[in-house]
Amino acid sequence: MRWARILQTLLVVLVFGGLGGWLMMFRPVPQKPGHDLAALFNHGSIGNEETQGLPYWIWRVLPQVFPDLLPGNGDGYAVFGVQWQRGAELPVGFSKMTLGVIPRVAPNCAFCHQGSYRLSPTLPARLVSAGAGTRVDVQAYLRFLSRAGQDPRFTSKRLMEEINAIADLPLWERMLYRHALIPATRAALRDLAADFRWTQTRPDWGPGRIDPFNPVKFVNLGLPDDGTIGNSDMMPLWALGPIASDGNGIRAMHWDGLMTDLHETVVAGAIGDGMTWQSYPRTKTNLARMEEFIRVQTPPPSPFRSDLAPGDPYRVEAAEVLAGHRIYARLCADCHERGGQRFRQPIPAAEIGTDRHRLDMWTAAARDRYAGYEEGHSWGFKSFRKTEGYSAVNLTGLWLRGPYLHNGSVPSLRALLMPPDQRPNTFLRGSDLIDPENGGFRSDPARLDPASPGWLYDTALPGNGNGGHLWGTDLPPAERDALLSYLKTL
Repeated sequence: MRWARILQTLLVVLVFGGLGGWLMMFRPVPQKPGHDLAALFNHGSIGNEETQGLPYWIWRVLPQVFPDLLPGNGDGYAVFGVQWQRGAELPVGFSKMTLGVIPRVAPNCAFCHQGSYRLSPTLPARLVSAGAGTRVDVQAYLRFLSRAGQDPRFTSKRLMEEINAIADLPLWERMLYRHALIPATRAALRDLAADFRWTQTRPDWGPGRIDPFNPVKFVNLGLPDDGTIGNSDMMPLWALGPIASDGNGIRAMHWDGLMTDLHETVVAGAIGDGMTWQSYPRTKTNLARMEEFIRVQTPPPSPFRSDLAPGDPYRVEAAEVLAGHRIYARLCADCHERGGQRFRQPIPAAEIGTDRHRLDMWTAAARDRYAGYEEGHSWGFKSFRKTEGYSAVNLTGLWLRGPYLHNGSVPSLRALLMPPDQRPNTFLRGSDLIDPENGGFRSDPARLDPASPGWLYDTALPGNGNGGHLWGTDLPPAERDALLSYLKTL
């Protein structure tokens, strides 16, 4: 009888201890709802706090503890190219959600899908929600976290010194950070380093680019490292509603059209970023509202106009724009305009001729494994597929989409209209200063943007090839200039 009572007491302690631990460390506290869809897209939870979230105060002090691990010994998280709006608690692309009693910070959709631009070197950068993250360096952020987790300075003593310097936490919370959260975070960051060790055998992503599905293949889906390279530009998410619902055939999502349903694309993207079936029920509403946002969100209008004063760098001549529109209708509209027979359809790789590494990265095995993701839980995915070409995307906000092609291998619209052997072999990426002469962003080392020194892109590296897409490259110079004038206005 005595042992039975002891066992009963232990069971009660374990049950209540476990319940208390869950309430303190893991019970989700919903974010406060709001009516601003842009704010939700920029900072809303996508259900990955349990798998990708860092305790807020640890995340907050990492740049102060490890400034030497930041790119160029930079200052804080803005060094990774994310926009940090005045008065905001977090940079764009990060959510803050409380689990138990501890706020956690995790990346969300806007980490990759945020844009910015400047029309002159003296103007501040303007945020473009749901844009192509042309300055965001995801790999540099992951490497910073990985290196911090393996650094001998990552100790409870050192981190608590920085936390105590900026926050007056109660004793119980300081003890929780010191004895549980900091050691657990250090272990998690070491696991992160292991998960991304495969990237050491591939060319770097660089700002504005990511290998979007190899991490999913190797970590989420458990597929072996097949040596493929998926490096590609981060796509803008503008005005997808008409594309997804116009009923004129299957609309390709992603660069290679590996999905055809917008809703499934949103859900699968959240899974790839760490959402689980346990967190999905509390995240469904957020994802639905984010999907609503990208259905209707549009970029700012192009600054290239014909009504500007002569000599204005953004003036385009009306006659040239009109002539360029006619050329565009003849050469480009069938692929890039709604109503065109090839719009949002994969163009065979043999025809388009662009670098095929990204295409080969997505395999039939990955399609099958993702379509049946998580044994014992059905996500109902029906639109995953394997294609043999790159999608002919709409050109909404083309002036903000540089560099061009799926891998960002061509720096400007002018270069895109040149034969491949006349396109730059190397150039700088990472500026958000518009190039009014060539279309796209500044990329010439001789015209260095002082606010963004840039990252050298080398087209000789695997996955970085700048060949293919020959439409318009054989035009006479006058017609090429006219087409360029029109493309700048899109």
